[in-house]
Amino acid sequence: MHHTKVKADIGVAKTMSDLIIKGYVPCIPLSEHQPYEIVAIMNNGEAVKLQVKYATLKNGVIEVKFRRSWADSKGSYTEHYKPNEFDYYAIYCPEKDKVVYVPNTPNCPKVIRFEKTGNKQNKYVKWAKDYLEIKRESSETIRHTPEKVKT
Repeated sequence: MHHTKVKADIGVAKTMSDLIIKGYVPCIPLSEHQPYEIVAIMNNGEAVKLQVKYATLKNGVIEVKFRRSWADSKGSYTEHYKPNEFDYYAIYCPEKDKVVYVPNTPNCPKVIRFEKTGNKQNKYVKWAKDYLEIKRESSETIRHTPEKVKT
């Protein structure tokens, strides 16, 4: 099995476990051709679509390239995700054994910090502790209508 596929499977499994521990119901879409791997059903019945990533810790941070890539007989391709394809990135960091949930917005953080900076800088730092939960916006600021699911 291809190494990146194994990491992707670990990320999905760890995210599902994290969602269950937090009281959400994780669901796997029937089609693997969706831009998201998991649909999480929140306590209020709202469905949240998650694109799962696996990111290795380097210098106290995880960096995620918010794009998909694939190859076929004609070459390799890279494409950035669109904001309306899913609601959150669920990013698993194996060194910390944590999943962070980053909103899929144009201004979402590209770097999430787990450890203190060497120069003690705190301004503009996106701390992992602030992304450990799925935080939904108020109904007036959500960019699209969320799905509701009966549970």
